[in-house]
Amino acid sequence: MSINKKSIVITLACYILWGILPAYWNLLSGMNPLLILCSRIVFAFIFMFCVLMVSGRVNAFRYTFTDKATMRYLIPASLLITFNWGLYIWAVNNGRVLDSSLGYYMNPLIAFLFGVLVFKEKYSKLQLAAVALAFTGVVISLIAFGSFPFVAFGLSISFAVYGMLKKKAHADPAASIAVESLILAPFALIFSFIFLTESIASVNITSLLLLIGGGALTAIPLFLYARAVNDIPFIIVGFFQYISPSLILIYGLISGELLSASQIVSFVFIGLGLIVFSIALIRNSKKEPDS
Repeated sequence: MSINKKSIVITLACYILWGILPAYWNLLSGMNPLLILCSRIVFAFIFMFCVLMVSGRVNAFRYTFTDKATMRYLIPASLLITFNWGLYIWAVNNGRVLDSSLGYYMNPLIAFLFGVLVFKEKYSKLQLAAVALAFTGVVISLIAFGSFPFVAFGLSISFAVYGMLKKKAHADPAASIAVESLILAPFALIFSFIFLTESIASVNITSLLLLIGGGALTAIPLFLYARAVNDIPFIIVGFFQYISPSLILIYGLISGELLSASQIVSFVFIGLGLIVFSIALIRNSKKEPDS
């Protein structure tokens, strides 16, 4: 599959946005994480539906919503991304930014497996060596932690499966994000007004604007990601994701979190895996004609 420059730029923009989002969510650190999650769902739908209306593509939304073959992927995808959002917001608001970073470092390993096993994508021996290095880092981290890192594994597995479902659906990017949000929006509204009334009452103008902006910042990178998985091999999409956790890692350190010895060893192995994988991609790109 050829990779054009536009697809690469879209993928890079997606992961850069995700990498800097912890700084934005930190502005809402005093707010109930469940209210943030529900707001992301509702305002993401409103934002994407407005985009579809302005662009005159509401029919794409209708087609996607009524297509049974597409919906069998988008319904579980919407549930998985909601779980991923909720766990990520909880991690950021509870000083677990570095744990979330580790989870997203693990995600490319799972994406690699899905790319090979599910989508039958080819890989080189050098890429396999890179995966082995990163996997070693994860194993060392598991042993050193002494307990199962639920945050990291929850984030990595839920997002990798989400990406796989999105690639299988191959739906219109904007319409698919609007549909995913619409599936969950009624539940988010009902839950908010039954269980989060006190949190809603405490929302002021500033926090409301931040919540609305959070909906847009939720939808935009998801839209870019949907474009990426439609245009680029899943193995490559997974590789680009290293940008996001690297930015998250930097933000966590700036925020005052400290790396333990086990985390340092783990990230070193993962970093080595990233370097080897990069070399493999560069070598492969030189062997292929420009698209």
